[in-house]
Amino acid sequence: MSEDPEPAEASATDRTTDGWARLAEDVANDRAPAPRAWPTGAWEVLRGAFPPVLEGDGVRALLAPVVAAVAWLGAGFREMVAGTAIDPLALLMRLLAVGLTTRALILGIGLAKRLVVASRASRARLVLAPEGLAFHDGARTITFDRKAITSIVEAGMWQTRRTSGRRWADVLVVGSARDLLYLAIPPLFEHSPGVLAEKLMRWLGPAPYEEERSFPDPAPLASKVYEDASRGITDAGTLVIPHGEGWARRGPYATILLAIVMVEGLARLEVDVPADLWPFAIGAVLVALVFPLGWWLMTRREISVRKGIALVLTPAELLLRTRAGVHRARWGKLQRVSIDTRRAFSVLDGVHETKTLVLKRKDEPPIRYDEAFLGLPAEVAQVLIDAYRTAQLPKDRALSATPSAAVASAADQATQLDETTSDAGTDHA
Repeated sequence: MSEDPEPAEASATDRTTDGWARLAEDVANDRAPAPRAWPTGAWEVLRGAFPPVLEGDGVRALLAPVVAAVAWLGAGFREMVAGTAIDPLALLMRLLAVGLTTRALILGIGLAKRLVVASRASRARLVLAPEGLAFHDGARTITFDRKAITSIVEAGMWQTRRTSGRRWADVLVVGSARDLLYLAIPPLFEHSPGVLAEKLMRWLGPAPYEEERSFPDPAPLASKVYEDASRGITDAGTLVIPHGEGWARRGPYATILLAIVMVEGLARLEVDVPADLWPFAIGAVLVALVFPLGWWLMTRREISVRKGIALVLTPAELLLRTRAGVHRARWGKLQRVSIDTRRAFSVLDGVHETKTLVLKRKDEPPIRYDEAFLGLPAEVAQVLIDAYRTAQLPKDRALSATPSAAVASAADQATQLDETTSDAGTDHA
């Protein structure tokens, strides 16, 4: 099948930065062919293929309703044998059945999202141009300038990845601008996410590495920098990693399910409930509801001081905030950034792996930050922090020495107070 003829010459506008992005978007949407002759090099177009929908959580989403149904049958049989809806073992089995049903619903939602991605696979395109890349998922197109890309990684820990067969994992294109910190590419291209990640890394090329690193002096008031960042005011070269809501999934929700089971059991009793049993039942339900509510309020109180920010990355240091104040870590003191994983259990996620960023420092305790409190994947945060630590970021090292007027206004300076900041590490439960 013959292709449409390529224009002999590209216009002056098409050769600009905006020109390549517009052309890449047209190519990704099949509105134009990939140029065979481009002033800066060759183009490549990757076409989407049906992803491994039933890998991992996909299979669990199919099995979870079956397991939940078995649990409901077991609870019903025990209740029939006991002859009462408030038999302790029957209540425990119904609690298990409710938990498994909740888990099945969550997995079902995840499977539905995978099916949406899969339904658009035939229209998905990944365009690699010398100036950047464009990803079309079948519904929208995102362009990413090559100069703004910091690194490309595959989500998940390599130690736990399958060595054969296809798997469902995103390839993360990590940026360096606050308006587009990362792009998650689902497993629609190449044989596996690992193969795609290696291809994109070769396309991107090696990152510059400086043996001798120099960092500017930190700001005198770390809390001022943090407060400005919470209002969207940042100096050149500063990135803000947003706070996440993943912590809400880790709550002690089993007690809420227990309260539901107890109320439902009392409502189905065929005999009148003795009067002396009602205070005990009402008290148990209240305790079951108050416990997770108290946990939620305490956690919100702890994170409210962060004002929607997980970490602030400045050219000189990393900033994070707890109720004890603003903690600062100079880049020159950071030795390594890694991700620790461990198995955990929750009602909503079942048995799953949790990730924790670990920032090892010289002569200081490490800083640990749970992924549940990050507004982006832990792998993205690791890449960004490592890039600042190794002086790959900010891209423009020649930063202005004069802060913006909005940051250094006379009104702000009049309200500045002396502060004491700490380098102590912090753990987030």
